Amino acid sequence: MSIYATLWEIQVRRRHFFDNQWVRVCAQSVPPHIGHPSNYPDGDPYSDFLPPVVADYDPETGEAPYNRAVVIVQEGREQKDGQRYVDPLMILSGEKYSRITFKELLDRIHKGVGWDESVVAMYLAPNGEKKIIRRDEE
Repeated sequence: MSIYATLWEIQVRRRHFFDNQWVRVCAQSVPPHIGHPSNYPDGDPYSDFLPPVVADYDPETGEAPYNRAVVIVQEGREQKDGQRYVDPLMILSGEKYSRITFKELLDRIHKGVGWDESVVAMYLAPNGEKKIIRRDEE
């Protein structure tokens, strides 16, 4: 069973704002009860790769002001070792995620998406047509 729940998915340009290839990015939330002492009396098994548990989580009602974490993951980089994502774009505490602006989040996603090494140039024709020039894949 996974500790994650998908919040949303978007597609962003592969890395270049002029690129015509897209990559899927999703946000995976970790609910506030994950790792909480009331549910994990032997200790938090996720503390080495997730932000601290949500202190204001109420185990009787299941209510908390935030999720424990939100992990942003890129398609092709969603490999996991157990429950830990091996190469996420970013991991935010639930509180930080609730306060980040969409623009800041999108800027951070753009910076985190891997550079497409096959792109070497863009040609802009006189008629305005764009052409991405990539080196041949071997």
